[in-house]
Amino acid sequence: MEERAEARGLEPADALAGVRVEIHEWSYNPWRDRPGQAILTCFAALLTCGTVLSLHLPALMALVMCTVVLGSLSTALVPVRCRLDEEGVTRRSGWMVERRLWRDLKRAVRKSDGILLTASKDPHWLDAYRTLFLPVPPLRGPAGPEIERLLASHGL
Repeated sequence: MEERAEARGLEPADALAGVRVEIHEWSYNPWRDRPGQAILTCFAALLTCGTVLSLHLPALMALVMCTVVLGSLSTALVPVRCRLDEEGVTRRSGWMVERRLWRDLKRAVRKSDGILLTASKDPHWLDAYRTLFLPVPPLRGPAGPEIERLLASHGL
């Protein structure tokens, strides 16, 4: 490592400092971490789809409406993997991946069940559509001070 660093004109200590990367990764499973909420959401989805089917709409329309309901409620049913690294924040849920770079984030709001990251410095009426929520399980998530330090190092 020292030889490569000297070949690039770097001090060995500078090369080693660039190797250490702070990465925090955790998972959140609503069926494990909040089973009551997951069961209630599943019941609400079944009830709503049952109501749609009872309207005797054409099959395609009923299918589309039930798909929309399940899609909107899926955040409370599908496990999530979260990652904070040197480039930004990644949230993987089912078949969806959301990525935000640190330079695009202006504010972090700590909530009891997770962290809300947004691109606006002040609360905005579009925050519900533009924010990225990272659920943090109470016991299995990364340590709070480590996340706080990482967010603070990026000005959040």
